[in-house]
Amino acid sequence: MSSTTAPLAQPQPPLTLNQPRLIHAILLLITCSFNVLVTAILGPSLPAMQAHFQDVPGVDYLVPMTMSAPLLTVAIVSVFVGELADRWGRKRLLVGSAVFYALVGTAPLYLDSLYAILASRCALGVMEAVLMTVSTTMIGDYWSGAQRDRYMSLQTTVASTSAFLFNTMGGAIAEQGWRAPYAVFAVSLVLAPLMAFFLWEPRTRASMTPQQFAEDSQSFRPRALALVCFFAVLLGIGFLTVPVHFGYLHGAIGVQSPAQIGMAYGVNSLGVISGTLIFGWVLATRLNVAWQLMVGTAIAGAGFLLMRGAGDYAALTTAGYVNGLGMGILLPAMVTWNMRDLPVSRRGMGIGAFQSCLQLGMFINPMLVVWMEKNGAGSRAGSVGYVGLGVLVLCALALIAGLRRAGARRG
Repeated sequence: MSSTTAPLAQPQPPLTLNQPRLIHAILLLITCSFNVLVTAILGPSLPAMQAHFQDVPGVDYLVPMTMSAPLLTVAIVSVFVGELADRWGRKRLLVGSAVFYALVGTAPLYLDSLYAILASRCALGVMEAVLMTVSTTMIGDYWSGAQRDRYMSLQTTVASTSAFLFNTMGGAIAEQGWRAPYAVFAVSLVLAPLMAFFLWEPRTRASMTPQQFAEDSQSFRPRALALVCFFAVLLGIGFLTVPVHFGYLHGAIGVQSPAQIGMAYGVNSLGVISGTLIFGWVLATRLNVAWQLMVGTAIAGAGFLLMRGAGDYAALTTAGYVNGLGMGILLPAMVTWNMRDLPVSRRGMGIGAFQSCLQLGMFINPMLVVWMEKNGAGSRAGSVGYVGLGVLVLCALALIAGLRRAGARRG
């Protein structure tokens, strides 16, 4: 009589429910698009809003500020939001801010005071800072390596595509009255329960012991973060140049048709989208950070200089596409550069600091470009040309850094 012994079962790795999937990427990427919703959908309704509040002192300044105030608020609070995300955790901040984003975003539907509307827009900027900072941080928490780089590039792709759609929708919705576009901000109420159900709290500083926090923090390099933040301010200045000044450049060459100018903006957005895809699927895995920045600044700077010399609609629109292509490479390259250098315990703060500096640069852009126009550049196109030269200086610095790194490896 023979007996058989059942083979011992091989130990299996424990199943983990918290594995990032497509639904998590979709939720976090859509959340990032709220950043452009804050401004993109409102432009066509501002003239009617200004006419409604025409008796309010300073209305010429206050109504445009309802569009720009959230940018300054984001610049001020993002770094503090990131620190809170590290200390308290990510998920509850994200879900709570999605709810309050809808509440303060839709407030102008029923507010009758322009000052109250301006205050609600500042509050919206705080919620935007939370959504943008925490969603970006959670992408870094959930994924790593090349996959994380691709999602970071898709973040800009989604934002640029959303900006194009929101700009298109804004005009149609504004036909229903200047208050109508504010109803769109209620969309975050749809996402909040989905976030609460699908997302999980990643490992953060809040879940670490003091010893774990000390060990994790050893890799934090404040000087590296300071360098990234310095470049983020410059990137913000460059990135907002076309959105703010492209229409003025067209007017200077005699193009007055809103349809033509709108098409040129669409071509620029297409360039940004193309740049993000090139970064995520080509450059992110083939070039180091210095060479990524060199490629992006070279293309973006060339686009600015082409705008400076453009004499007709076709040339200016083509220059806008070239610039968008470079900017589409630069933004995800900067975000992933920052993400790679941040330990888990400081990731929220580091992303928040980057967002603060990026938005600060965007806030500075209109004042800087107009100042250059009145103090030496001579025209809006001349100012854009100076911005292009500044970007090419950064290109040279990135090239030097890339060559030095290559030389060090050979040595």
